[in-house]
Amino acid sequence: MRGAQVAVEVREPVGVGKNVGAIANGDWLRFDNVRFGTTAGAQFKARVASGATGGVSGLVEVRLDSRANAPIGGFAIGNTGGWQSWQTVPANITGVTGTHTVYLTFTSGQPADFVNLNWFTFSTS
Repeated sequence: MRGAQVAVEVREPVGVGKNVGAIANGDWLRFDNVRFGTTAGAQFKARVASGATGGVSGLVEVRLDSRANAPIGGFAIGNTGGWQSWQTVPANITGVTGTHTVYLTFTSGQPADFVNLNWFTFSTS
């Protein structure tokens, strides 16, 4: 995993794991050698939280092999009730097979942090 200005945080309550936080406009994460297999993945799910205030929201998008490539799917996220108030959000993606570098990119019209990421997964349904 690699990102721009993000931070790895201890999840609340302490001892239940970690999440990537302080995610804002222009940040991104990279995951190498993600194996989708031979059956096309059709859905992306992410466990996210947001304590963003004042109408701050943004997009979480999935891109393959380059941050410059068009997204294969994504979703919008706004305040979920707090930075540790987690929701699992599904999004349809363009079917994908094989092994790829996966980029999660984060876009917002505001400079403030807008999302924390706990985990994500891909599935066929």
